[in-house]
Amino acid sequence: MAEPQVNILIVDDRPEHLLAMSSILQSPDYRIATANSGEEALRQVMQESFALILMDIEMPGMNGFETVRMLKSQERYRSIPVIFVTALSQATEHMVRGYEIGAIDFIFKPVQPVILKVKVNQFASIYRDREQLKAQKELITRRTIDLEQAHARLLDNTDKLRRMEAMARAISETSTDAFLTVDAEGTILSANPAVRPLFRYGPEELIGKPVWLVVPYTERLFGSGENGSLLPDCGTREATDVTAVRRSGGTFPAELQIGSACIGDRPIYVCSVRDVTERKMQYIRMEQAVEQRTYALREANGRLQAEIRRRHQVTEQLLRSYDRINDILESITDAFYALDHDGAIVYMNRSAEQRLRIVKEQALGRPFWDYAPVERSKCYDLFLRAALEHAPQRAEFYSNLTDSWVEVRAFPSSLGISLYIQDTNERRRMEQDARESQERFYTIFQATPCLMAIQSLSDRSYLDVNESWMKHTGYTYEEMTSGAANLQMTLVSDEGLVETAPVDFADTVTDVKVQYVTKAGERRTGLLSTEIIETPDVPCVLAVITDITDRVALEREIARLDRLHMIGEMAAGIAHEIRNPMTTVRGFLQLMRAKKTLPPKDIIDVMVEELNRANGIISEFLALAKNKTTDRRPQNLAQVIEAIGPLIQAEATLADKQLYLRLESCPELELDEKEIRQMVLNLALNGLEAMEAGGRLEIATYTDESEVVLEVSDQGHGMDKDVLAKVGTPFFTTKERGTGLGLAVCFSIAARHGAKLTWQTGPEGTAFYVRFALPPEPVAVNDP
Repeated sequence: MAEPQVNILIVDDRPEHLLAMSSILQSPDYRIATANSGEEALRQVMQESFALILMDIEMPGMNGFETVRMLKSQERYRSIPVIFVTALSQATEHMVRGYEIGAIDFIFKPVQPVILKVKVNQFASIYRDREQLKAQKELITRRTIDLEQAHARLLDNTDKLRRMEAMARAISETSTDAFLTVDAEGTILSANPAVRPLFRYGPEELIGKPVWLVVPYTERLFGSGENGSLLPDCGTREATDVTAVRRSGGTFPAELQIGSACIGDRPIYVCSVRDVTERKMQYIRMEQAVEQRTYALREANGRLQAEIRRRHQVTEQLLRSYDRINDILESITDAFYALDHDGAIVYMNRSAEQRLRIVKEQALGRPFWDYAPVERSKCYDLFLRAALEHAPQRAEFYSNLTDSWVEVRAFPSSLGISLYIQDTNERRRMEQDARESQERFYTIFQATPCLMAIQSLSDRSYLDVNESWMKHTGYTYEEMTSGAANLQMTLVSDEGLVETAPVDFADTVTDVKVQYVTKAGERRTGLLSTEIIETPDVPCVLAVITDITDRVALEREIARLDRLHMIGEMAAGIAHEIRNPMTTVRGFLQLMRAKKTLPPKDIIDVMVEELNRANGIISEFLALAKNKTTDRRPQNLAQVIEAIGPLIQAEATLADKQLYLRLESCPELELDEKEIRQMVLNLALNGLEAMEAGGRLEIATYTDESEVVLEVSDQGHGMDKDVLAKVGTPFFTTKERGTGLGLAVCFSIAARHGAKLTWQTGPEGTAFYVRFALPPEPVAVNDP
C-alpha cells in the first residue's frame, strides 16, 4: 500500500527561491505548499497539518524569527519542526537565536540539493512514524478496554461459580445426613463422608454398589425393578420411613428422601438418608414421661393443697413487697404498662401517664390500644408473639404518638404481658453520629494518596491498610494482616545514610525519613508520621507514609544534569580559547625537533608530551558538552565490545586479573562506535583498578524486556556511602592521578544515546548497568 503524501511548507519572499526548492523536493511522496510571507505561512498552518516548514529569515513585514516565535507560542503547532533556510552569516548569535525560538536546524544558501533532500526525507519519515504510532496507540487503547471488560466479566462468573461449588461441597461434607448420588439403575455414583459413621462404609467403598445394599427394598424404585423406574425424571419424592442396614448387618430406623435432576437426557437421583433412631427413642421416652407425669400430678395435687395454705401465709408479705415494687416502678423514666391477656391496662406508672396524657384511674381496665391507636399494629404484634412463644420480645419503631423513636420490650407472665417503652431518640442520634464519623474516617483512610496503616501496639500486627499502602508495597491485604509481609523499614539520617535499626511505630513521630522494601525487592523512600489511637478493643497506632522515592530520584538527577550542563558550557569555552594556540605551539615544537635545533630534543619531547596530555584532558572534558555531535549508525553492541576485548584483556593480564565476556546477541541500536568504546573502556578500567590481584571483571550484554543492557561488574570491595552520593560528579575521584572525568563522560555518552546509567554496589563488588531502549519495530507495509 502506497504511503500517503507528506505536507511540506516552503516560506520565502523570493519566487525564484520558492521555485528552486520546490523543484529540488519534487516527489510523489511530498505535497509542496509555498508562502511568500510570514503572515501567509501562519494562515496555511492553521488550515492544514505540515510535517516540516522550511523558513526564510529575511522577509518584509514579519521575518522568519518572528513567524516561528508566534507559531511556537501555540501548543497545537509547537511540535512542527522548522528549518531556517537563510543567506545570513553563520554567526553564533544568529544560530543561537534560531534554536532558542524553536528551530531544529539551519540550511545556508546557496542550498545544496543533496543536503536539502536528505534532511527533508528524514523529517518526513519521522512524521510518518509518529502518525503510525498515534494510530497504533489508539487501536491498542481500544483493544485494552475490550480485554479488561471481558476479563472483568470472566472473573465475576468464575467467582460466582467458585462460591456455588464451595457452598455445595461444604453442605455435603459437613452434613450429618448421608447423601448418595445414584443413576437410573440404582448404582451409587458418589457418597459424602457421613456414610462412614452411618453405614460403617467408606465413601469410596460404596461407589459402584447398588443403593439397596444399605437401604433394602429400594430396587423396585429404580430401572432394575420389575416395572422399570418408579421415580420421576425431575422433582423430589416425599420423605419415607425405611430400615437401613450397616456393614455389620445391623439395622436402624431411617428417613429416606429422593430428589432427581436431569443432566442432558439422563436422570440422576440424590438419596438423603437420615438416622431417626434418636427421634424414635424420644417418642418412646415421651410416652413413658406422660405416664410418669400423670402419676406425679396426682401426688402434686396433695402437695398443692398444702401449698395453698402456705401461700395464704405469705400473702401479707407479698403485699408489702408489692408496695416496694410499686415505688421502684414509679421512679423509673421508662413507661411501664401491665396488661392482662386481653390487653387491658392493669397497672401503669407516672412515665406511662405522661406518655399517654391520661391519669391512671381513667386508664385502668381499658384496652391499651384505645390510648395508642397509631401503635396498635406494632405493639399488638409484639404482644401476641410474647404470649404465644412465652418468651420476651423486643421491637424498635417510630412512634407518631410522641414523634420519637421508641424501644418496646414485652415480658410474658401468667397474668398477662408487661410492656416497657423507652425513648431512644438520643441513643439513635449518638449511634448515627458514630457511624457517620466512622464512615468519613474510613473513606478518607482509603482515598488518601498517602500510605496509611493501622497497627496493634500489643503485638505489632497490621489491623488495616489502605489502597495506597498495598499499591506501593506490592503486598495484598491478606499478606499485610496475616503477618506474611516484611517491609524491612529503616530510618534514613539527614546525610542520606540508612540506619540499620528498624522503625518502631510505638513512638509518635512526624515526617521522619524512612526506607522500606517492597514485595518485589525495590527499596523506596518516604516520610513517616505516626499517631497513637486509643480504641475500646486494643491500643493502636496510625502510620502515614508519604512516598517521596520519585521526588528524591528526580532531585538527584536534576542536580547531576545541572552540573553536567555547567561543565559542558565551560568545556566549550575552554576548548575555543585554548585549543587553537596549543595546536600552533605544538606544531612549532615539532618543526624545531625535525630541524634538530635548540632547545634539546628531550626537552621538546617533554613539552610535546605535556601538550598532548593537556589536549587529551580538553578532549575528555569536551565529551561532557551537551551540544557534542555524534555519528550514530545501526550497530550491534556485542560486536563493538568484542572489537576492544583484546585491549581490555591485555590490561587485565598486566594487572594479574581476569576478564570474562558474556555477550548475548541483541537487536541493533543507533550507536556512535567511538563513544561506546570510550564508555566501555572507562567502566572496565575503573573495575580493574577497584579489584585486588586475582579478581574477575565481567562484561555482559543481554536483552531485558524492552531494553538492551550493558553490564560491567567487578569483584572489588564496593563503594563507600560518601562516594555513592558523588558518583558521576566531574572532578571527583578516589585515584591519586585521576582527573575525575571518566564516569562523568560515561553519563554524558549514555545521555546522548538516550540510555540510562545505573549501578549496584556492596561488599562483593560493584556493577554498572547501561540500559538502551529498544528501537521500535518497523511497521510492515504491503505493496499495492
